[in-house]
Amino acid sequence: MTRHRVVVVPWLRAIGPALVPNWLAITVGSTIFAWRKLTDAELEHELEHVRQWKRHGFFFPIVYFAESLRARQAGKRWYNDNKFEEQARKAASTIQRR
Repeated sequence: MTRHRVVVVPWLRAIGPALVPNWLAITVGSTIFAWRKLTDAELEHELEHVRQWKRHGFFFPIVYFAESLRARQAGKRWYNDNKFEEQARKAASTIQRR
């Protein structure tokens, strides 16, 4: 099991849509900040980000941003085609199939 903490802060809902449509949560290290309670699949998505943080350490925001730039330069979507988001969606889909 991945060690983590979920912090629900309803007023965060107003911040996200300017950056990411359908924004729900952001993970920083092993802490997941969400504006509402997460479903099991949503939590698994964020737990994949916790694991990514663990693998890359404090460099994770840099490699995440670089991956977004790579996707954008390839003519793709900076968020949806980011490999870290693809990995997180794949992790979430394992929960959804159960």
